[in-house]
Amino acid sequence: MLEQDPNIFPGTGLSLAVRWLADRVNWLAVVDDRLPWDRDRARIAPSVILLMLVINVLTQRNPLYQVEAWVQTLPLALLWGDTIHASQFNDDALGRVLEDLADYGPALLATLGTRMQAVEQAGDTFLQSDTTAFALFGDYPAAGAGPTAPVLLTYGHSKDQRPDLKQIMMGLTMDSAGQVLAGNTSDNKWHPAWLEPLEKDVPATFWQDHCYISDAAVVTDGALTQIAAMGMTWLGRLPANFTLAKTLKEEAWAEGADWEDLGPLSPKPKAAQYRAQTFDVTLYDQTARAWVYHSSALDKRKERTLQREIDREARALARELKTLERMTFDCEADAATMVAAVRRRVKPQWHAVTPAITAITTPVRRRGRPKKEAVPATIVLYRAGWTVTPPSAAAIQQERERRSTFVLVSSQLTLSARTALQEYKHQDHNKDGFRWAKDPIHLDTFFVQKPARVAGVSYLLLLALQFVRFMRAMVREALKDEPPLAVPHRTVKTPPIT
Repeated sequence: MLEQDPNIFPGTGLSLAVRWLADRVNWLAVVDDRLPWDRDRARIAPSVILLMLVINVLTQRNPLYQVEAWVQTLPLALLWGDTIHASQFNDDALGRVLEDLADYGPALLATLGTRMQAVEQAGDTFLQSDTTAFALFGDYPAAGAGPTAPVLLTYGHSKDQRPDLKQIMMGLTMDSAGQVLAGNTSDNKWHPAWLEPLEKDVPATFWQDHCYISDAAVVTDGALTQIAAMGMTWLGRLPANFTLAKTLKEEAWAEGADWEDLGPLSPKPKAAQYRAQTFDVTLYDQTARAWVYHSSALDKRKERTLQREIDREARALARELKTLERMTFDCEADAATMVAAVRRRVKPQWHAVTPAITAITTPVRRRGRPKKEAVPATIVLYRAGWTVTPPSAAAIQQERERRSTFVLVSSQLTLSARTALQEYKHQDHNKDGFRWAKDPIHLDTFFVQKPARVAGVSYLLLLALQFVRFMRAMVREALKDEPPLAVPHRTVKTPPIT
């Protein structure tokens, strides 16, 4: 039958693969242990419904009201036996599971993630964490109105550049765990609030010898204290507005400073070149190691930004000078006061502004014809202005170099400068996951009325992402001893003959 019409069961192969992977980590039992099952209302386990929704995201991405029709195209007997029927995947059954998933999603993701890592036998001890925002089209009720929502659907800092839309936030810690957050959640407050329940959902032995990595948002007293209490080390970017960051950059650019050349991190021909300096510091009463990095790629971007700032300041000074030149003052002190006020408003950083007060002798016109011997009366007025000296090439070069540096800091004192930079930049792993979750090929426009189901669909995406990465890891493990795959029509560059 399958040979006569191979399209009868679209996605059958991937469906069976997902079911096989689920059995490898005892996925169904873990879900049924975490999610409530009202046997009076549902005849099939929530794990079955949830796994079918994951398969749908990975294959067909049907709207929820079409899932039941999609299930009819699958070989249910191969997947579940003869006890499961397509009619059991109706809207009510799907909605109940999504609402329960909204409440139990974080614990479920954490448990399944650690099981998958155990099967993969991944030796990576670095855990990258990051957040993103999902814009929502629709006017969902506030937290105190309508259905009770596990997360607040509201306005916040939009990473999708849609501040006009309500949103939810999503946090992810590698493939291990994730959380759906209120739309106005701050990254600085998320890390300590996220780590506390995460410690309860994952065995304490999992955290030992792990390093928690995030951007500058993790460098807070509360987050670093919580990480240390869990037995982990941490690695993050030191915020540029910290006094410590400014001090380290000044020391790095001091005369006679010794830079360590790290070279490129990528084999690409035009990859950025890095160099670093290492310092031992104390941050929030914790002993840490800091690295000041200089990037050749940042050089080019920062140089353009710096030149725009200088040009913008020059134009602002020219506009203010034209305005001043049209004004006159009765005394020199008034003119000097006006120049000082304008300087405070413009706040020039790059140009040296020297006040220039000019005295102007103007005749006083009186009524009537002046007498022949009369000496014309005059009055002295003052005009305000300044002379502008542009910044020197040496000053611009020095500032460009300072701006092309950034500081990483870690409590793992054995890290080298190169390893710390490589692991920090590996945060793209999470960003790739977010791009996958936001891609409409996996989940297009959907409508759910209850905010709880919005959160449930978000956790469903994270579960599907877990499966994708688990599947990739298993495939890589199976092919690690195989010869490279020959790709047809691929251009292979041969080295020149010397």
